[in-house]
Amino acid sequence: MKQESITASAIGSRRFEKDPDLCLVYRIFGASGAQVNCSEFSDKLSLLAKQDSLEARSAQSDIKICADGDSWINILIEFSHALGYNKTFFDVLEERYRTSSTACPGDTFEQMLQEKTFKVHIDSGINDFFIFSGGGVDVLGGGALTRLLKTKADGGGSSDPEKYLNLDRVDAALGKLKSGYLEIAQYVKVRSPRTVMLVHGYDYPVAQADGPWLGTPFLKRNFDIGSDRALVDGILAYLVDRFYGMLDDVARNISNVTVVDVRNVVKGRWTDELHPKKAASEDIAAVYQNVMEGSPVA
Repeated sequence: MKQESITASAIGSRRFEKDPDLCLVYRIFGASGAQVNCSEFSDKLSLLAKQDSLEARSAQSDIKICADGDSWINILIEFSHALGYNKTFFDVLEERYRTSSTACPGDTFEQMLQEKTFKVHIDSGINDFFIFSGGGVDVLGGGALTRLLKTKADGGGSSDPEKYLNLDRVDAALGKLKSGYLEIAQYVKVRSPRTVMLVHGYDYPVAQADGPWLGTPFLKRNFDIGSDRALVDGILAYLVDRFYGMLDDVARNISNVTVVDVRNVVKGRWTDELHPKKAASEDIAAVYQNVMEGSPVA
């Protein structure tokens, strides 16, 4: 399968590639071919992108937002646009609000949980909202999805998505994510009681036959992306709904967590299997704006 990549000479020779095993995760390589530390590279890009627009954004709203997460927050748009990518919903929010972010498309949920790079922003205690996006890598695609899926034959022709999934593995993955989300939310609540943590469970994705994150796992399990489209869509929708169920449990346990439901917002407007096009990102940002501006800010 052809790997999407690009070299961006304006910021030094870099190659930007999807990690086929970890959905929503990208590898960044330097001119020497060695993998580049994503967080350091992301910081440099953020400075380049924000230095001319911070004042304009700050003038539009006094709401302060920080973020951490995967490529739904930061797709490194400063050069990934050359691959056809569009701004994320957080990129759109940056045009209106005062923002700070430690998100990087090379980070997994486990890395975010262990490193807690968001501490620098949460510990300041000044942010009204903390937008967090993570966990798709554990459920929705790549190697994780391959492990969760049974073969098509194992489903016996049923239309029930559960028949095609190793439910014990689904439960285990979501249980681990729940524990991690609770840990992060508790950290935020203790260190910055005024900050509301906003979380989402993505939208219903559309697998592509040549897609490394969704299409390939289904093909490995003998599904046909064309003729089995309804079944494939149903399985992915089931996983997304289970993800939201997990987040709802977190919100019931920690009072500072709000689930932002963006299901059925993208409506097929995908750049690839998992990243929204510009119009969809704008609509997702509008959902977040409604939540934030409709919520009391301390």
